[in-house]
Amino acid sequence: MIVVKILFWGSWLALFYHLLGYGALLWLINLSKKREKTIKYLSDNQLPFVTVICAAYNEEQVIKAKIDSFLAMDYPQDKMQLIVISDDSSDQTNQIVSSFANLNVKLLVQKPRAGKQSAQNLALEHIQGDLVLSTDANSIFAPDALRILVNRLYSDPKLGMVSGELKLLKKGSKQSGEGLYWRYEAWLKQLDSKFRSIICANGSLFLIKREFFGKVDPDSADDFERTLIVLEHGYNVAYEPQACVYEEESEKASDELRRKVRIISGEWAALSRHRRLLNPFRYPAISFLLISHKLIRWLFFAFVICGFISTIFLIAQPFYLFAFIAQMLVYTLGLLGLAAQNKGIHIPFTAIPAYLMAMIIASLLAFFRFLFHAQQMAFWEPIR
Repeated sequence: MIVVKILFWGSWLALFYHLLGYGALLWLINLSKKREKTIKYLSDNQLPFVTVICAAYNEEQVIKAKIDSFLAMDYPQDKMQLIVISDDSSDQTNQIVSSFANLNVKLLVQKPRAGKQSAQNLALEHIQGDLVLSTDANSIFAPDALRILVNRLYSDPKLGMVSGELKLLKKGSKQSGEGLYWRYEAWLKQLDSKFRSIICANGSLFLIKREFFGKVDPDSADDFERTLIVLEHGYNVAYEPQACVYEEESEKASDELRRKVRIISGEWAALSRHRRLLNPFRYPAISFLLISHKLIRWLFFAFVICGFISTIFLIAQPFYLFAFIAQMLVYTLGLLGLAAQNKGIHIPFTAIPAYLMAMIIASLLAFFRFLFHAQQMAFWEPIR
């Protein structure tokens, strides 16, 4: 019975550490740190040339707004180019992008369809800039996003990459819980950045030095793997919350499930290729961040399952009976919320449990997909 209690408390303490303790610990550590370096503001003449890379598949609903936001950015037009790589789109995406051909917008078409990372690899020989800005087709630029990222990168010679912030816009009153998750994740990234470095850039907006933007595995989670590449070269990656892109929040937690499975399994594979970063003797700060921020999250399902099973064995005691009832309530609400959202119904108080259940299921499926080397889902489908 002692072993069961150790399993119970170990599992829930690990989850508590990841969800709350890790952030609180970093916040306390950061209190003793100096303020971040002053941002160096470059004049228009000093600004470098930047190539913006954007993969797109059947994005006719948003691609014009995306390009318009690129052209409206507060950055010299002669110092930036946009390369849109259409992943063999079957709608009007190619035609819409081609209508901007006389401007600094270039269309590449990938045939046959091969996924985002392959699309980025296709664009490598067309990059003209010293810096590369990677973004998603449905992420609308704030006008000052690029200038802020460039100024931040050039303010610290130890930086090889800067990640911006994704702001989610609510669609009516329906929410999936995704918005709360992103606010929590943004808070953690600010803490990571001040402590040393973030360990995963925001895929919808990050600026990286050209020498670190090379070919990646077609099944890679590119925002994560490129971050690891920068870290392996001895540079840091900063988080800049003032540089923003905007997307609509998904209404269904289930919409995120397949995407999360693809991303997390890709991150498992990426970390296996850069596992030296887990060596605490060579990379003490980075290994601490990777384990606390990523590994425990990827193994979320294991701690939940162990915690639940150990609770059943201890259910005869009042405290553990209460813990069992609480878990059953959360999981029931979560599954009910997922089922209802799939039918377009939103039940009050189920959004967060539903998103939590989606994350548990996604981490479980992603782990086994990676473990058994299942074929990755390199393709993405627009939720819209």
